Amino acid sequence: MRRLACALQIRYLITILALLAAVAAPAHALAQTPTPAPKPASTDPWAVGEKYVIEFSYTFWQPNLEGSVSSDKLGLIGTRVDLTGDLALERARFDDFRFVIRPAKKHRIKFQYTPIKFEGSGSLNRDITFSGIVYPVSLPVESALNWKVFRLGYEWDFFYHPRGFIGVLVMGGYTKLDASIDSIIGSATAEGSSPLLEIGAAGRFYPIRNLAINVEGSGIKLTDLAPDTILKTMSWDVSATYNFTRNFGVSGGWRRLDTNLEVSGAGGDLDFKGFWFGGSIRY
Repeated sequence: MRRLACALQIRYLITILALLAAVAAPAHALAQTPTPAPKPASTDPWAVGEKYVIEFSYTFWQPNLEGSVSSDKLGLIGTRVDLTGDLALERARFDDFRFVIRPAKKHRIKFQYTPIKFEGSGSLNRDITFSGIVYPVSLPVESALNWKVFRLGYEWDFFYHPRGFIGVLVMGGYTKLDASIDSIIGSATAEGSSPLLEIGAAGRFYPIRNLAINVEGSGIKLTDLAPDTILKTMSWDVSATYNFTRNFGVSGGWRRLDTNLEVSGAGGDLDFKGFWFGGSIRY
């Protein structure tokens, strides 16, 4: 009996040790399994929105207007008519369309179309002579100003980095201006158009991968670019663009356009400036 009890105790002890070994083995294997290393942070140097071939941008702009127009006709020297003080032209919102083709990393072909139109009505606070008609003080008039700009240009980014660039810009195009006055004593219109040529610079940098700060400026002064034509232009644009993806971003900034155009006795001196907002689609 004593031997049987001893044998049972030994068998019981062996069973307990086997169970403990079975439990400990998975735990030991788990302890030996290496912990997965954390995924490294992205090392892509490219800023979001900087890889594209085609970009289309649309913005709406509501600038302040300052300037004047004049028109000589029928032997009468035209008055320098103030667009807001004399004609009461009202502030309005405009569209601006831009298209960029980027055939290579440092090269951009740019197209811009900006149609601008102001309208106003009121009574004159002085006598004015415009396009051969004398309009007396206190006469009710309706007036309009139309200005269209087409630009086609080339930009070469002589310094380029995935997080920014600095480049030179050459723009050519066409500008057309017409102003009109309508009243019970008659209507008159002054028109002028000219080829457009500008040189300038552009730059961009990304303080963070999704946010771009943009600066662009251009201008030139030319005489006799076309017969009896004087043209002076200057433009500045400072903006920020937040790119949600490489294909889409929203923008906002401040823009100023100054144009002085004199063509055969008619001309205008215009200054537009104000904030704008818009978006871009890229492919």
